[in-house]
Amino acid sequence: MTRVGTALRLGAREFRRTPLLVALLVVAPAYVIGVFTLAAPDGRAVLHLVGGDTVRTTLPEAFPAFTTPMTAALLAGIAGLFLMHSAADADGRLVVAGYRSRQVVLSRLGLLAVVAAVASAVSVGVMLTAFEPSALGWFLLGTGLTALLYGMVGVLAGILLDKLPGVYLILFGSMIDLFVFQNPMATSRPDLATYLPGHFPLALAMNAGFAGSVDLAQLAWGLAYLGVLTVAATLAFYRQMRVA
Repeated sequence: MTRVGTALRLGAREFRRTPLLVALLVVAPAYVIGVFTLAAPDGRAVLHLVGGDTVRTTLPEAFPAFTTPMTAALLAGIAGLFLMHSAADADGRLVVAGYRSRQVVLSRLGLLAVVAAVASAVSVGVMLTAFEPSALGWFLLGTGLTALLYGMVGVLAGILLDKLPGVYLILFGSMIDLFVFQNPMATSRPDLATYLPGHFPLALAMNAGFAGSVDLAQLAWGLAYLGVLTVAATLAFYRQMRVA
């Protein structure tokens, strides 16, 4: 096994020893998506998708659909934040043991990708009890991309902020971005919405869920946004290790 694989396995073992994070991955999707689904009143909903399409559906289907990427993003963001705080000492020991900084960085980002995938799969699994998207694979991809983007935001928050303000940033930032600015039930979106992390992946998921087709440009822009955040998080993480 390579050093990166060994460090990733050790990081996963450390993650399992944090009951709060493991419980969040299992309980939070059922709680958040379930509450929004049960709270949704009977009635019609009109969704204004990015690209100009308008879709008519019901509120009990609309609510679980757009709260699923939000839940996965919230979980991945908090996981990224806690990974940076909890792994600081372990990362230092790995470097003393002979690991190169880039090997430690790759292992942490790999672990974050695994957590984002699990959070997305669990959230979509809960959602399927109330809503079945027209293109499930693309919806899952949009949800996973949303989770990865906010996972990187969590990494940056974990490096730059203390734990409490970082949690507030992830909690309120993801809610404001995905639930307020990107809400497909709003008739118009503020100009700022285009520049926020959730814009392109949520547009991809909503188009896949209700229109059954996707705009590959939304995927490309979402991946480009993820690339920028990943470079920023990697440089910040690498610099933190060099300073330590």
